[in-house]
Amino acid sequence: MNFIDTHAHLGDAQFDADRDSVFERASAAGVTRIVEIADHPDEWGRAVAIARARPGMARCTLGLHPYYADLFDDAFLPRLRAALDAAPEAVAIGEIGLDYARAEIPHDVQRRAFEALAAAAKSWDVPVVVHCRDAFDDLLSILSTVYGQRPAGRFWGVIHCFTGNPEQARDCLRLGFALGADGPVTYKKNDALREAFRLAGPDATVLETDSPYLPPQSNRGKRNEPAAILEIAAKLAEVWDVPLDEAGRRTSAAAAALYRWP
Repeated sequence: MNFIDTHAHLGDAQFDADRDSVFERASAAGVTRIVEIADHPDEWGRAVAIARARPGMARCTLGLHPYYADLFDDAFLPRLRAALDAAPEAVAIGEIGLDYARAEIPHDVQRRAFEALAAAAKSWDVPVVVHCRDAFDDLLSILSTVYGQRPAGRFWGVIHCFTGNPEQARDCLRLGFALGADGPVTYKKNDALREAFRLAGPDATVLETDSPYLPPQSNRGKRNEPAAILEIAAKLAEVWDVPLDEAGRRTSAAAAALYRWP
């Protein structure tokens, strides 16, 4: 069985002592591809290096998390464009988005940065990795303005670690965004979240670990890593009532369509 971890932060210092072993454990668990997320300009070079060192297994994204939206200025888009052009390993812009739960950046500053980044990504024909916490109304408004309907045969991007309700899931799918499923889909009290993913189905869901964060139920409170994708996939296979290998195959096809990584 083959699985893709479409969202990990393996450049985090928590992996400095055993990063190569983490990749080895992922491969042994059937995780054949990993997308490294760089959500601050200071992380871009490290993410490219991680992907470049593992050309058969890793790719990366370059973005600006809403935690750092105040860094966005007139020079940011040219800087991002240059970084993307210099790194064929970079398959998306992200993560970008809105966070009204924890980010200290004013909401209007977050919105301006996110809309500009999303519009640039669409004009450059680059997928986006979207972060959203307690901001679905504004998020959906911006996505509707920038994107509209889903493009044929692919996605505009992914709503990373989707934690919305089934109605919000429908809205994201209608606009052309896949849903990212992480450890919380395995948590015992998250029946509403599982219902949202049941609605989305395996063809519009991609698997994520967000390592080292958001470990699944069996490992809560500990460092997460890409090998944990198996537990997430197994829970979703139950939700969709399909065999585990089918869940892996169909979510991997969705990931390949998202990141245009054949």
